[in-house]
Amino acid sequence: MGTIAVDIVRAERYGLADAKAHLSDLVATVEQTGEACVIMRYGRPAACIAPLPVEGAPSAKRAKGMLAAYAGAEKRAQEAGAFERAMVRKHDNAA
Repeated sequence: MGTIAVDIVRAERYGLADAKAHLSDLVATVEQTGEACVIMRYGRPAACIAPLPVEGAPSAKRAKGMLAAYAGAEKRAQEAGAFERAMVRKHDNAA
């Protein structure tokens, strides 16, 4: 199984009572958007619901949130090229 990275700063936060009352909705949202949510207990992060990586899934399936529909092969290639060019400009060598 792969590694799961969660950005808990940007993740949606839900109180424990809300999470308990709407757990199936939370799981469905996490599964559809690909973004984790944090469950708060007494105002502090206590748990996280995160999507599991799917082995062999196309890259577009791993795109986060509502942008998944726009993450075609051409867009991913443009983004990869832009990143490499920025690293070359910044460090004078390939990333």
